[in-house]
Amino acid sequence: MPPKEKRSMRPALGLEKELVKDEISTALHTGVEKLEGKAAPKQRVDNFHNTKFLLKQYRRVAYSVLISESELNLRMEMEHGTRLSTLEVNAELAGIDLSNTKLESHTKSVIRSKTMLDIINTALEAVRQDPDRGELMYQILYETYFTKSKPKRREDILQVLDARGFPMSIASYHNYLNAAIRALDRILWGYTARDCIEIIKQFLPE
Repeated sequence: MPPKEKRSMRPALGLEKELVKDEISTALHTGVEKLEGKAAPKQRVDNFHNTKFLLKQYRRVAYSVLISESELNLRMEMEHGTRLSTLEVNAELAGIDLSNTKLESHTKSVIRSKTMLDIINTALEAVRQDPDRGELMYQILYETYFTKSKPKRREDILQVLDARGFPMSIASYHNYLNAAIRALDRILWGYTARDCIEIIKQFLPE
């Protein structure tokens, strides 16, 4: 990341339909309660610490994915003559069924981890689009959590930020960092699709 810039689907489909029915029923019930003035105000869940935990794990997960994907590609090329990227696009067209094989759980784990990284990367880019302090928050998040090597000292981060036109004290850095994490938090947990949220939750501590 540059610093600037065919299995049967019937069971799943049935489950999804039931979930949609439940959501519609809940929404109608909530709507009626609001009209009657009975609904309690919804409390926003504070996921700040979860978001911060995910950011701290980013480098470790990215490195693990890099190693795992390399090993997985080697095994898949030897056993199936294809690569993980092909399987991610369309396993059916790739002509591969990994059901009940040793590669199945490994493949699912790597794809899930890559998806989590993609979700966070997308949220980071969304933070950058903020018209007021987007670039500032992006640079602080990127230098703190997304560079390949973890900075040894906060002063190293401040030096890079200063060279990019964002001079600040350590106290200001921590204030801006918390604001940037909260901006990312709102995107991750406020606007991310439900299936993506379930992927993210799998990387959080119990």
